[in-house]
Amino acid sequence: MNIKKGEIFIVSGPAEINLKKGECRIVGAHFSGCVVDIPQGKSIPLEAVSDCEAEIKGDAKKIENSTIPEVWDKLVDKFASEKPRIILVLGEVDTGKTFFSTFLANSLTDRKIKISMIDCDVGQSDIGPPGTIGLAVMEKPVVFISEVDPDALFFLGSHSPGLHLVTSVVGLKKLVDKALASSDTVIIDTPGWVQGDGGRLLRTAEIDILNPDKIILLERGKELEHLVKREKPEKIERIHVSKKATSTSDADRKLLREKIAAKYFRNLREISLNFSDVATDRVFLLTGERIKPKTVETIWAERLSGWEGILVVTEKPLTGEEVASLKKEFSVFKVKNIIKGAERNLVVGLADENKDCLGLAILSEIDYANEKFVMKTPLENAEGVRIIQFGSLKVTSDAKEAGFIEPGYL
Repeated sequence: MNIKKGEIFIVSGPAEINLKKGECRIVGAHFSGCVVDIPQGKSIPLEAVSDCEAEIKGDAKKIENSTIPEVWDKLVDKFASEKPRIILVLGEVDTGKTFFSTFLANSLTDRKIKISMIDCDVGQSDIGPPGTIGLAVMEKPVVFISEVDPDALFFLGSHSPGLHLVTSVVGLKKLVDKALASSDTVIIDTPGWVQGDGGRLLRTAEIDILNPDKIILLERGKELEHLVKREKPEKIERIHVSKKATSTSDADRKLLREKIAAKYFRNLREISLNFSDVATDRVFLLTGERIKPKTVETIWAERLSGWEGILVVTEKPLTGEEVASLKKEFSVFKVKNIIKGAERNLVVGLADENKDCLGLAILSEIDYANEKFVMKTPLENAEGVRIIQFGSLKVTSDAKEAGFIEPGYL
């Protein structure tokens, strides 16, 4: 089809744009002579900068006015001049945070400013697989930030930070520090959890620990004002959510998550890591002193620290009598019972001695008899792995979601 200069289309996925001639502005950047793939659940505006020839496969609707508000371009001018070091983008679900963050990153990259993006929306990850906070250093503009390979990951291990609040803040701070070492400006795209006890706590903790130079509020009304009442007014930039912002159904969110996870876990190899070669993180397992109970048959047992009691691994849940017997035998008040096999299909993070995430793996088995962790991972080798980080998300070998395990269960 021929597209005249100034014409604007909204293209919704699944779709493909083959831009054969001319130049178009897409998500704040200029593109020509390229093919753009738009996945289901996503949509983008395409604005012809010149007369164009393009083949569009999928849903494309012509609109009269640009979806990019004038205030966005003014913000780009302002940030290009001021060069803020940290920009934190806040908004509820389906307010266009990722689109705005990508637009801002593209526009500043076009102006030769070195940009890093951090995606801490672990349930709808665009940088790295679901369950991770991802960092990408922008080398050139992109249509979707998911096109960029992550430069660093922090493994959270869940689609939601709800039960991993402290770990989430730690991970974000670590990645921001990495980004600042190699970029002029860091743009942080946050999840839509902004209200309630957990939402307030997490977002305000991020503001406190990062002390961002600019906080972008994508608001429909005043639903985010409670998060910035303590902040200096000159830090805050308020943007009204576009009426054209589209919502993504839970089914489409799940589909997008699984698509990204499948891409990450597409080439798996089985590896085994000896208990003696790695440390465990965010669990009790392998953090105590090995013991051998005499009164109850167990697969594995440890005495934990101080008042934490003992940890025992069994084939079946302990009975009340067995728990009482173990408490008496070891003079403890607590018995933590793990059922063998509960770990199957759990996603784990593989970290080096500096606690930096090297990649993810799907746990097949904890082989207590041979004292090994057996897992499948896309990593080419596991030579640098010194720490296994445990989360709560389970997936099948083909990356389909398979439920959760309670954090700290193991």
